[in-house]
Amino acid sequence: MKRTLAFLQKVGELKHLQRQGVLLYGYKNADSASDHTLRLAIMVWVFGQGRRMNLEQALKIALVHDLCKVYTGDITPYDGLFSNGKAASAKEKYDVAKRWRRLTIKQKEKRFKDRFRKEYAALKKLIGKLPERVRRDMERAWCDYQKLESPEAKFVNQVDRAENLLEAFEAWEIDKRFPTMPWWEHADEVIHDKTLQEFLREIEKEELRRKK
Repeated sequence: MKRTLAFLQKVGELKHLQRQGVLLYGYKNADSASDHTLRLAIMVWVFGQGRRMNLEQALKIALVHDLCKVYTGDITPYDGLFSNGKAASAKEKYDVAKRWRRLTIKQKEKRFKDRFRKEYAALKKLIGKLPERVRRDMERAWCDYQKLESPEAKFVNQVDRAENLLEAFEAWEIDKRFPTMPWWEHADEVIHDKTLQEFLREIEKEELRRKK
């Protein structure tokens, strides 16, 4: 039980880890990793009703998918793409977002493998002393999400992009200079579920309405 207590205390540190995506574009009040995980799990629950999949497994995936960030921090798709590690200008931020979309499949695969190795090691470090049954369950759920082979993992991945977009939209609500386009592009790349596409259209309508 002492080890379980230590694990839960470590997981609690996620509430202090701000998500880097919106910070990259100058927004100061970013959600924490815990904020993201909570809303993602609720969205999986809400949008997962009546589907031909294991909702319990989908919820497990949502809850475990970012636990490794306790040790790795919040790694964005753009990590390492900025020049010389210097503070990026607004123009470079836009250029990097475009550059990511133009990377070759081989380049994206290499970046994924590098990130996977780093995050998998962090996850195993975090859960390594938990009871075997719990540890194996968490590891399976996390690896399932990385492989994106099961219906549950594919669904959670799409919901994750929708939640990311919702966070960007909320940043834009507070600061109309905040650019939501990179999040729209990432969402469009991944989300093909009809219900989630309808949800995205609702966000789009709200954004257009408030621009008038």
